[in-house]
Amino acid sequence: MQRPRRPNPTQNPIDADRELDRKLAELVLAGDESAFPQIYDAYYRRVFAFVRKRIGDLAEAEDLTQETFVQVYRSLGSFQGRSSLRSWTFGIAHNVCLRFHRHCSRWMVGPKNARELRDAPVDSAIERTVDAARVLDKCDEVLSSSRQPAHLEIFQLRYGESCKIKSIASKLGKSNEAVKMSLRRSRNVLADRVPELSVVLEGVARFA
Repeated sequence: MQRPRRPNPTQNPIDADRELDRKLAELVLAGDESAFPQIYDAYYRRVFAFVRKRIGDLAEAEDLTQETFVQVYRSLGSFQGRSSLRSWTFGIAHNVCLRFHRHCSRWMVGPKNARELRDAPVDSAIERTVDAARVLDKCDEVLSSSRQPAHLEIFQLRYGESCKIKSIASKLGKSNEAVKMSLRRSRNVLADRVPELSVVLEGVARFA
């Protein structure tokens, strides 16, 4: 099965993508076995990079990435499409990493294997991180209508995926200064239109 097509070519692209996300989630919940692999294939690489940056250990990062998708699958019934499926998935990945760190630091010599966290319930941190993901989606909406796509991509890489300036510059073939200038101008655009912007900025600052 292919990903559902946009039903209305004149629809706002962000609204259309969210509608497709909802339909894809509905297909998974309806038992379509070809639907969830689409979500996995679309986001695995970026989720793994996101987790690896926060965990460090390759094997644990692989386990926690798999755990993220287990939780995504289990939680799809609560996905309402108010944020993109991408941001919602990253919110769950962030929560999985937080739970892993909290588990290790609290018990010190306790088990660190991510597999042992598999049956732990998804706690209220998901709600907080999904709220942050919604702010990021709002930033995307504003920037998509006021900045060129290249600047939106830079913003998403920096604040959606917590990539370092140098990494973004290398990936996009730009200088560090060009990336910094793009981000600065995007933040200026967002300052008045997204009051909750600090939620996104602080999230990156913790892992910069």
